[in-house]
Amino acid sequence: MAKALSAAQRKAVTGSEPGTGRLSARPEVCTALVAAGLAVPHGRGGHHAYYLSSEGRRLRAELAATRAGSAAGVEPAPAAAPARGGFTADDGTGGAPPGGAARRAAEVATAWEGLRQIRAVLLDGVTDVPAPWERERPVHAVALALEAAGCPPARPDTAGYRVTPAVEPGMAEVTWSAPGPAPAALATCASLLGSCGWQCTQHRTREGRPFLVASPRR
Repeated sequence: MAKALSAAQRKAVTGSEPGTGRLSARPEVCTALVAAGLAVPHGRGGHHAYYLSSEGRRLRAELAATRAGSAAGVEPAPAAAPARGGFTADDGTGGAPPGGAARRAAEVATAWEGLRQIRAVLLDGVTDVPAPWERERPVHAVALALEAAGCPPARPDTAGYRVTPAVEPGMAEVTWSAPGPAPAALATCASLLGSCGWQCTQHRTREGRPFLVASPRR
């Protein structure tokens, strides 16, 4: 597929927004990618925004892997997931992202709106159910939903949520870093996630610590 694309089309794919897949190329380039099944339009009338489809994101990952392999002098294996880089949701397991609170808030708002656009594009206008690629990246998707809702991520000196992979594929575990208000805080997290398309069930570890298991609503 990549060999059949023009240089402008390849540039549009690799230059799409990392978090949302939105294209910034000329309309004729975007239209060609739609025809090739690599992009989808969103919007009414003639005012379309264009986003990479699932196949387009896979191609972007392959192109990025090929470029990285060439730079390193090796032949890379085909990539199955989007290229890393760009916006990363704060799952509460590390330090604060660089750039300050105001910049981060703007990045989170942009990423969340992009996610809603992806849902609308891939799910025929539905925005309250996770899109397919979210189901493949539940930790990122759940963390973004919590961060966008204003829930604080955990820090060494501040209580907050932590999102980690669940035992079952396609799910994520949510814990609260402070032992005291964990049940109430987790109930808030469950409510926020429920409004974003994730259903939560509460469980306890053998030590009695509560945690949530978040799974995408069908």
